[in-house]
Amino acid sequence: MSHKYSIDLIRQMAECDANYIRLLKLIPRLHRCRNSTNLQGTLAEFSIGERSAPNSSVAISVLESFRYTTTLEIVQKPRTGNWLKNPVMQVRVYHDAHTAEVISFQEHRNFQPQYPQPNAQMFQRDEKVQVNRFLGEWLSYCLETGRCLHAPGSMLSA
Repeated sequence: MSHKYSIDLIRQMAECDANYIRLLKLIPRLHRCRNSTNLQGTLAEFSIGERSAPNSSVAISVLESFRYTTTLEIVQKPRTGNWLKNPVMQVRVYHDAHTAEVISFQEHRNFQPQYPQPNAQMFQRDEKVQVNRFLGEWLSYCLETGRCLHAPGSMLSA
């Protein structure tokens, strides 16, 4: 018996709204991007993991900034070894709507609201929901264990 997948738009938007709030908690200066255009560069870099032995860092950079949107790149960098492909994602922040949505994950762009099963790319039926949920879990982990390594003050001055 096959159940038809239905998109829970309210839950999906709630996740994106929560990701916006998590980003503001992690980088309070992010709201200043709203009134600045053509910003690029690193917003912050965090060491994450156990305090005594952090296992990696996360860098958050501005790729582009316009009046109502900012595109961020969030990259996890391992402390040692390169045997595992680390998460890289681009997140579009909508300042007017107070929401943040993953637009690229591991070089895959243009997520569909749902995918047929099976499919050649082996995406889950709710891949878009899952990458936004992953962003939320990742940002929460950064908030819980992260310690700021680098937060340039001059880039987003008021």
